[in-house]
Amino acid sequence: MNKAILIFITFLTLFSCKKEIEYGANKFIVDDYEKWEKELFKYSADINDRPMMSNISVRDFVDELKADTTDKDKLDILQTRGETSNNWINENDLKYLISKINSKEKAKCVMGISSSNIPDSKEMTIGNQIISIIESYRNKEPYPREDCECKIYSQNKVDEILAWWKKKNGS
Repeated sequence: MNKAILIFITFLTLFSCKKEIEYGANKFIVDDYEKWEKELFKYSADINDRPMMSNISVRDFVDELKADTTDKDKLDILQTRGETSNNWINENDLKYLISKINSKEKAKCVMGISSSNIPDSKEMTIGNQIISIIESYRNKEPYPREDCECKIYSQNKVDEILAWWKKKNGS
């Protein structure tokens, strides 16, 4: 990708979300917009450091989702490139994901490089991100399904997926 496109995408991202916006359960911020804008600009500098979804395993991706809990001012996002194939998740990956579905560990929001909103990751957990990944599998959709995966799910969704898992495995 040439520098002109990268600069355009960065400025589009930086200047398009100047106040808090809420779409469904996805929250987009900005309490201190200028601080987050600078952080995102710094973060977006090298696009080649972003995971290419077609080249990363499910387990490695979940590891990438873990947030840095030592820096309260850090923007907890993971910018990604591309999307997964339909066979990205296998049975062993599903078992692993199900084992982590209730994780309350702090996580990053997933943001495509062309996303124009800055997600609010304050309440994001690994469990919520796991649900988004499993939902893409259940719906036979590539992941990420949206420009920004930062949805907070209720316990009802966890129960629904666990019931689906139980039925899928005949237990």
